[in-house]
Amino acid sequence: MADKAPGVPAAASSSEWSHSFWACCSPVDKCLCACLLPCCLFGRTQSRLQNPAEKPSSFNGMCCGWCCLSMVGCSCILQGLQRGRMRDQYGINGSTFMDFFASCCCPCCGLLQEEKEAVARIESSGYQPPQGMVYS
Repeated sequence: MADKAPGVPAAASSSEWSHSFWACCSPVDKCLCACLLPCCLFGRTQSRLQNPAEKPSSFNGMCCGWCCLSMVGCSCILQGLQRGRMRDQYGINGSTFMDFFASCCCPCCGLLQEEKEAVARIESSGYQPPQGMVYS
């Protein structure tokens, strides 16, 4: 779907989500964010995926896009696309249908699962700088 963000390790092999879709009540602070300010959680997750070495920003273009689309009932489109990119980036098993199904039927649970997955993957692999110039 999309190119891998610089500094994010390539997926080693197919795997499953490290957090259940239905484990959406923990941690409580992120659960509340997913329910009350889902656009901010979406923006933060997108920020983590694009720049894993930087502190994630909650208020960004993706946050605004999600918010605007939610006003017309279409935020699941943006969320489903992000979920698919995340699966591709981390080698998580699944399908495009399930990405959009999860995003449409229970967006809060999906947002929380995606955020926890991004945090877990970044913490487990650590930041790996992109290949570039080598200083000698």
